Amino acid sequence: MLDNFLYNQKELKIIENKEIKKYINKKSSYLWIKATNILSEEMDFLKEIFNFHPTTIEDLLSKYTRIKYEEFDEYTLMVFQGIKEIKGNYAKTYNLSFVMGENFIVTFNEEANEIIEELSKNHKKIENFLRKGEDYIAHYIFDKEVDKYLRIKIESGENLKEIEKEFMKNQDKETLKKIFSKELILLELRYLSESITDLCLNLTKPVDNFVHNELIPYFRDVYDHSLKTTEGYRSMLGRINGMKNMHSTIISIKTNEIIKALTIIMAIMMPLTVITGFYGMNISLPLQEYSNSWMILIIIMFGISLMMYLIFDKLKSRIR
Repeated sequence: MLDNFLYNQKELKIIENKEIKKYINKKSSYLWIKATNILSEEMDFLKEIFNFHPTTIEDLLSKYTRIKYEEFDEYTLMVFQGIKEIKGNYAKTYNLSFVMGENFIVTFNEEANEIIEELSKNHKKIENFLRKGEDYIAHYIFDKEVDKYLRIKIESGENLKEIEKEFMKNQDKETLKKIFSKELILLELRYLSESITDLCLNLTKPVDNFVHNELIPYFRDVYDHSLKTTEGYRSMLGRINGMKNMHSTIISIKTNEIIKALTIIMAIMMPLTVITGFYGMNISLPLQEYSNSWMILIIIMFGISLMMYLIFDKLKSRIR
């Protein structure tokens, strides 16, 4: 479905598809075409009017086009990925594409987008934007979409704080599972945020990308928000790495304590094993002629064990 908004220096009008062609080359007119879940014949119509490159058509129709920025002679193509929801270990995204020319902008989205739908109902705001230029439409949508990324980053940070508190109390498998699960989603969000930051950076350069020079500072502000979001995800991933390293250290300390205890036990038992093995031989040995010799051996073994325990305890106190 195509909704066509035209500002002709006098007023905002909604025009039919067949009227678009006569306003394309009029510099006094600015046009916003909102293309939502368009049909193949509507895409053919736009291709004919705006002379879209075949690769542009492919990018606009594909659900798997990644975030990108491409400049052509007659227009600039931008593909943005918004976040629909966070589900499990991955982010469910949607594509939002922009084709921006000298006096027109075409927005493409497969399903209704709340930001675009809200804007399309506010004709006064559309008129104010188009009066200044079609690129103000692009800035408004970009700004709102990046703000959504910023809100998700803040929510992710609060959730990570809860995981950190739980980790400090308990380092069990369930907590570790939450940490790895959070790391997966943060890695994906960081990748998306980095790609959007690169896209926004292209819009801050005074080149032939059909962005008015007076709007560049506003795109720089959007870029700063996107960059802060990216840095926030990097910081959170650093905190997760810190928890993982702490967990490895704790496991290593616990393992060393166990090995130390087992070593002490084995060291204490070794002399006792020698004595019992020695008196287990079928030959004449000292003290065998006494009926209570077993008591003497037990006392000797106990004395050796006590002596070794005292030695280990003294060594332990010196180490501390």
